Amino acid sequence: MNLRERTLKGGVFLAGRQILGIILRLMAVFVVTRVIGPYQYGLFAACAGIFIYLQSFGTWGIDVYLLRRPEELSKEEIDQGFSLLLFIGLGLGCAMYILRGVLAVAVKMPEIKPMFGLLAVTVPLGLIYLPAMVQLDRALDFKQVAVNEFVSQTLQYVVAIPLAFAGFGAWSLVLGLAASNLILCLLSYRSAHLRPRLHWNSALVRQMLSYGLGYSSSIWVWQLRTLVNPILVGRLAGVEAVGYVGLAIRLCEVLSFVRSAAWRIAMAALAKMRGDMQRLRRSVSEGMRLQALAVGLPLAGFAIIAPYVVPRFFGPRWEPAMRVYPFIALSYLVNSVFNLHSSVLYLLRRSWDVTVFHVLHVVLFAGAASLFVPRMGLMGYGWAEIVALSSYTVLHYFTRRQIGSPDYRVAAIWCGTATSVLVLIAFGPPTLYLAPVVLLLPLILRHERNSLHGYAQILLSRPSA
Repeated sequence: MNLRERTLKGGVFLAGRQILGIILRLMAVFVVTRVIGPYQYGLFAACAGIFIYLQSFGTWGIDVYLLRRPEELSKEEIDQGFSLLLFIGLGLGCAMYILRGVLAVAVKMPEIKPMFGLLAVTVPLGLIYLPAMVQLDRALDFKQVAVNEFVSQTLQYVVAIPLAFAGFGAWSLVLGLAASNLILCLLSYRSAHLRPRLHWNSALVRQMLSYGLGYSSSIWVWQLRTLVNPILVGRLAGVEAVGYVGLAIRLCEVLSFVRSAAWRIAMAALAKMRGDMQRLRRSVSEGMRLQALAVGLPLAGFAIIAPYVVPRFFGPRWEPAMRVYPFIALSYLVNSVFNLHSSVLYLLRRSWDVTVFHVLHVVLFAGAASLFVPRMGLMGYGWAEIVALSSYTVLHYFTRRQIGSPDYRVAAIWCGTATSVLVLIAFGPPTLYLAPVVLLLPLILRHERNSLHGYAQILLSRPSA
């Protein structure tokens, strides 16, 4: 198979795992959130948001350095990456444990202090699995990656659901997250057949850290947006508001499963196109179409059924989460369409261009949230997401300057359709009743039907010898 077919086929395994994960996670979210309620879920969302930011801070772009090495990785490079990530993880974990009280005060939630203590222990696990994951990604062995992630997520909810029924509240999700990190680390090294050892080469350490600084600083800035809910919403609107926003974000993450899969595949596959600007531009254009279709349909489809599903499965007390859901879903949709823009800029060593975009996006988002949330409550967070969308014009500008302008027309139909559905849902009755009809309109076009058929043939075909 050519590279296009290999990446699409590889994406099937990740997407397939994600589809199974969707079913599992939606069932688990339905059960856990209904049992523990908005307040307890708000405690978990605040705790997990800060934990995830610290964990993303610790990668320092070392995984990207290993992934993008043009030569085969040596045992020394793998061991050095493992050792660096272990030391960084231990340092961050200790800092998080020592400062757990300060973090709890910062979000005005003293109940989460001991939760920070437990998650601090798992910070190294969330980092040291990366060299093994990179080894699998470089081999395009997305099938094994999919299996590992599905097993780890299954364990997360196997732990969380019984504990939720036992009355553990937010602790049920915290303990499930810790168990998931542990099993993913073990499975990754077992699958990659790696036995890491401690190693230190000062020259190699400097090379890894200097390479990763531009990438990691960009990610650090972007991940600051995850702190807007626990810190700004938590302080300005209360714990339950954090829970409502956290549930809407969780649903969007589950439903936009292709977004993360496409990012992973792009990091491995686009490196093989380095220097071919025309091919990169075509790949971005086609990737936008796939993202708009594969992310937009689930997000918009759930928005249509949410008014009927949420009261039945989550309970009526979760209804405010669905009011903010269309705004957050639109943010996820736009981000998915521009996903490959960032990937290409990273590939071309333009990390600081991405950082400028991230800084502008976070400033707009956090600034708008600090203005809107005190005045509009929960919905202020949603409107802040809309304000931040204007920052993507900067990302387009940087991408066009490097490879030329991608063809947005190929993504416009499905992206416009999903956006229209989300807008209709946000306005409520009677416009929301038009949403199912709007969602099916692209299928009237023969070209769109043929494109879907072509993708299906590639994805379902057997690999050639």
